Amino acid sequence: MIPPGPRRFGLLAYGDPNIDLVFAVDRVPAADDKVLGRHLGRHAGGTAANVACAAARLGLPAAAYGRVGRDDGDGDFLVTEFQCFGVAVQWVRPVAGPCATALILVQGDGEKALVYAPLPGWPLDKATLAQALEQSRVVYAMPYDLAEFEAVSRLARAAGALVAIDVEAAVAPNPERLAALLPLADIVFFNEGGFRAATGLRPTTDHTRPLLKQGPRLVVVSMGARGAIAVQGDDSVIQPAFPARAVDATGAGDCFNAAVLARLLNGDHLANALRFAAAAASLAITAIGARAGFPDHEAVAAMLSTADQAVNNTGQVHHFGPSKT
Repeated sequence: MIPPGPRRFGLLAYGDPNIDLVFAVDRVPAADDKVLGRHLGRHAGGTAANVACAAARLGLPAAAYGRVGRDDGDGDFLVTEFQCFGVAVQWVRPVAGPCATALILVQGDGEKALVYAPLPGWPLDKATLAQALEQSRVVYAMPYDLAEFEAVSRLARAAGALVAIDVEAAVAPNPERLAALLPLADIVFFNEGGFRAATGLRPTTDHTRPLLKQGPRLVVVSMGARGAIAVQGDDSVIQPAFPARAVDATGAGDCFNAAVLARLLNGDHLANALRFAAAAASLAITAIGARAGFPDHEAVAAMLSTADQAVNNTGQVHHFGPSKT
């Protein structure tokens, strides 16, 4: 579904990177509650930024478009982290104030709760974004602000770039908001909670396929230990999760989405792309921090080779859990 092209970047990640402050807790506290925790460190994060880093680690040329605060050293840290993954940063600009920040509470089972404090305003500057889009095949965004995303989508389509979005419950908490987003996107990624909030339905291929009629060419839903599903045209794919020891699920969904795009942009069929992405996500959850476990192509290929060998030796496919993507 993604035609080959000579553009410099396969993926442009639109959105501000942020600092992740990560704490381990036995459980996430309720209202008027307190729990003891353990500080696990300060990490680079941000949904679109994580996707760019995961894609670059997997071999897809990627660039970032967004802002960092310049009031402390966090902005320099975030830019350096992009560069460590090979993500181009010429469209990341410093602005007054602190960087966007997320507080992440990781439970013993690897699941997380998150509080996000964004930078005020839009990263959008039409002239520089148009320049970036003209050099990119796909722009990836988490569209919290509908008016901002409408502008990004218009510029992307004028530049001939496809638009991919990540829909969580905070992005589309109801079907009305989802209906406004879908015509503006070509590729739509959901996690399970986002799909349920946006549609009021549980994620199945039958419940997902009608979304294609509203604009996107491809819809993908990741469902943690239950794997993932995708619909495109008349095709549908159901991909089980791979086995993994969950340490921190932060960033695993970003890794999954990046891997899907990396393989589709490389010319893979959808089923192969989802299988590759499920393996990549299972590796991503094995380290603390959104990006610490992001695998390269060789690591994912080795995992898939091991899985294929197990099938050849037993004559049947075994799927294990729990695995969290």
